[in-house]
Amino acid sequence: MGEMITAIYEKGILRPTRRLALPERARVGLHIVIQYENETDERQKVRQALLDAGVIQPHPPASTPSPITETDLLVAAQALGAAGPLSTVILADREGR
Repeated sequence: MGEMITAIYEKGILRPTRRLALPERARVGLHIVIQYENETDERQKVRQALLDAGVIQPHPPASTPSPITETDLLVAAQALGAAGPLSTVILADREGR
């Protein structure tokens, strides 16, 4: 018979988080699986191990793009508007096929 339980390891002792239906001094077999608080913790530990081993390199910080000025936005709108509706441009492009 097997059962999955959660325990906390403190000062060299595994302490179950709930009472177990076992007789005193019962001998049990254990399969240890570390349970992280959340998946993000586990991913961060794996990423750090890969960085430390030189398997991956850190990403350079992303630069923040500068905002588009009103003038640039107006020029772009006029250029796009000069071509006419997009559907007309697509139909004209397909006529040659």
